[in-house]
Amino acid sequence: MADTTGLRGRRRDGGPTAGRVLAYYGDRMPASVEVRLHDTPLYNSIYRFDDEMIVNVHAYGVLAAYTPTMHLRRIDGQFFHTYVESYERVWASARPVSLGNPEEGR
Repeated sequence: MADTTGLRGRRRDGGPTAGRVLAYYGDRMPASVEVRLHDTPLYNSIYRFDDEMIVNVHAYGVLAAYTPTMHLRRIDGQFFHTYVESYERVWASARPVSLGNPEEGR
């Protein structure tokens, strides 16, 4: 999850900060879910589930709900592996955060 608190507590598009999102979902997620915050520029959102992932491609000035989404499976070969490598590079540099305390990990 992108940590946008450096933008005066609000995202550039007026959306909620990571802290507000974590405060809402934190109590609703199972203990097995691990969340980390990162500061990298977002070109896509990647939701990974073992051998499958959903990649939502970002387009400037367009809400994510209106941009293309790809459902990739490990059998898709290079597309899947390209996004796994990207995801893992961001994940490795991201800061773990406790779902009970969104300020932790800063």
